[in-house]
Amino acid sequence: MTASFDQLSPPQRLAIVYAPAKVRDAFALLLQFDERLSDIVSRITEPMIGQLKLAWWRDALNAAPGQRPKGEPLLSALSEMDRPELTTAAHGLVNAWEMLLMEEQWSDALLDSFASARGEAVFSGFVGLLAKDMPVGPMAQEWAKRDLAARYPKAMPATLLLHTETLPSQRSLRPLTLLVMLSRDVSGPRLIWHGLTGR
Repeated sequence: MTASFDQLSPPQRLAIVYAPAKVRDAFALLLQFDERLSDIVSRITEPMIGQLKLAWWRDALNAAPGQRPKGEPLLSALSEMDRPELTTAAHGLVNAWEMLLMEEQWSDALLDSFASARGEAVFSGFVGLLAKDMPVGPMAQEWAKRDLAARYPKAMPATLLLHTETLPSQRSLRPLTLLVMLSRDVSGPRLIWHGLTGR
């Protein structure tokens, strides 16, 4: 794993463990990147400053692997893996988190757009790493919105709707369904049971 793997929560690490070995490090890096961007947004008091920080990440991702800024572990790991689909997913995450800087009061429409973009980046990004074509949109959006609501409960609009999707039972998608179960705030034993059985 990359050096900052310890920054992920134990349930997130459980989801990574269920990923196939050939994509495990890449999936871990994708989740770490999502956490880094979330941390940037959470610390911002001036939207313009946040946009500048996210623009730095966008420019770094646009650069050729050998020309990216040095000293940033996530960028170094991304360059070492040299997986275009992972870079594409990282771009999607920058775009998603930047949306939250566009409105001082988050609206339902904004949160729907954010959930779609973030869910697409992480969930479709994982499916892309597997070189598969599997529909994950509804559960991806559920995860993205529920997880955000847990991080920023006071910023959620009173009209917020959280849908509970039926989760697929395929073993290959277990890392993603574990993330959804985590966003539903299930107990540790329940999370482990889902990991073992898909139920």
